[in-house]
Amino acid sequence: MKIDQRDADAALGGEVHAHSSWILPLLLLVIAAAIAGGFFIFLAGPTVDDFQGNAPWPTASADTADIRIDGALLRIPANYTKFRRSRSNGDQDDVPMHALLPNLSPWSPGDAKEFASNAPDARVVHFTLATDRATLTYQEKFERGIKPLADKPEGEPGPFGLTQYKFGPLTGYENTEWFTAALEDGSQLVMRCDASPNADFGSSCMRVTRMADNIGLTYKFKRAHLAQWKQLDAKIMALIASFHPK
Repeated sequence: MKIDQRDADAALGGEVHAHSSWILPLLLLVIAAAIAGGFFIFLAGPTVDDFQGNAPWPTASADTADIRIDGALLRIPANYTKFRRSRSNGDQDDVPMHALLPNLSPWSPGDAKEFASNAPDARVVHFTLATDRATLTYQEKFERGIKPLADKPEGEPGPFGLTQYKFGPLTGYENTEWFTAALEDGSQLVMRCDASPNADFGSSCMRVTRMADNIGLTYKFKRAHLAQWKQLDAKIMALIASFHPK
């Protein structure tokens, strides 16, 4: 004999509760959507660097911020800066920037691809102003610890009016090119060029120096533009000088 469930519930004194058949599927759908949304935010949403302003975020705005680096005041236009954190007034340990050869023009939407390029002949120059409290300057480190290891510590004539230093195996500098030059202000330029592990990116050259106000300057450009080293250095110095409030 087949017993109806309703008769059984009635016999036991229970109550019958009706439930909609779509509640459980809807609940599962909401949970799945929440999980998918979480994964999307994790993979494509803002990162910690985004919230802190440390993610690359170029802008065409020429608005300036009054920034102090180790006490030195600089008024820097936003379109030269790479990160949003460098566009607020106040103290900064470093301000990474970029500009485009030949005139060191700031970022603009029309030149966005040029600024993002890492080709062997890319025209973008990356430079950073930062706190520099090292005991020795980069030039002094080269004179004391690197130049004596060269094949010819006195150097030899290099390209474009530079003095070149070559290094043998086991020196730690055998895969690098080092150049020096006397500048018109009496200071010495020391520059290092390294090839990228990826041949598609070519070689880059870097100069590190300490400015008169004790701010450290590092700038980097593609070796393909080494012939312009003197003009580039002068333009970088002039650009930075323009950041000092009159």
